[in-house]
Amino acid sequence: MVTVLIEVLLPIAVVASAGFALRRAFPLDLMTLNRLMIYGLSPALIFVALVRADLSGPDAGRMLFFAVGVLGLMALTVWISALGLGLRGKDVTALLLTSMFMNSGNYGLPASRFAFGETGFTLGVFYFIMQSIMAQTLGVGVAAAGAAEGGRQAWQSICYRLIRMPQIYAVTGALALRSVGFQPATATGLVHSLFEGVALLSEAALPVMLLILGVQLGAGAPLVRPGMVAIATTIRLVISPILAFGLARLLGMEGVALGVGVMMAGMPTAVNTTILAIEFDTRPQLVVSTVVVSSFASLITLSVLLSLVR
Repeated sequence: MVTVLIEVLLPIAVVASAGFALRRAFPLDLMTLNRLMIYGLSPALIFVALVRADLSGPDAGRMLFFAVGVLGLMALTVWISALGLGLRGKDVTALLLTSMFMNSGNYGLPASRFAFGETGFTLGVFYFIMQSIMAQTLGVGVAAAGAAEGGRQAWQSICYRLIRMPQIYAVTGALALRSVGFQPATATGLVHSLFEGVALLSEAALPVMLLILGVQLGAGAPLVRPGMVAIATTIRLVISPILAFGLARLLGMEGVALGVGVMMAGMPTAVNTTILAIEFDTRPQLVVSTVVVSSFASLITLSVLLSLVR
């Protein structure tokens, strides 16, 4: 456990702490930083990772299916919990947002590289892609339904967000480049230079992701409804990886794929859920509190988890 904390989580904490300190010292524009990541660095990271990845094995497809399966298991867990606790309305919506969508990008991708190397990082990218798509589609639907704004308006919002997702175009472009036989190691000329430029951009993604994570946590938030926050954090950090392990074994995942999948399932609540909670007024303070608490608590839970699956 101590080894995992030092080798995997400490480098992440160092960079995130720098972002935390910068946010405390200066009035940084978080929206600008998020747009830099979403529309610039993240698509470059996905594009380069997919062009370089070995897609011949079954692990990539399994990871995509696994990501959807984990999301479904979390929805079922929240539904059962809500029935047992007598939760209704926006409380259920907030619990769904905080439990279903994890920080597989800012936190998960750097952790997958430190813990499992390049192979694990590539598998982490597949998980991140699927989670991003589901968060921008199903996440919008969940938030809109909780705000009693479902129907045509919700679907229009979902479609609008989907077509604006640069990650989708990064995936399409990478697959198109692979289809014509492009090989980064042997390419020359203009295409090679262009790819190297995008690759250089992608190399900035992971450290900037961690800086943004620190900046987001540095913004701070008062803790509200500690009981609900504890429930949401427990589902996200404890129940999720346990159920994910069972699903992974059922899908025949093992080795690095098993480790990456379970680790991703044990990540804290995605910071971007706060945007949906604020936009649709679905207990935003509760969601923000869960993001902050689960992020700090994950230093302990992920240390234990990675010591078991690494």
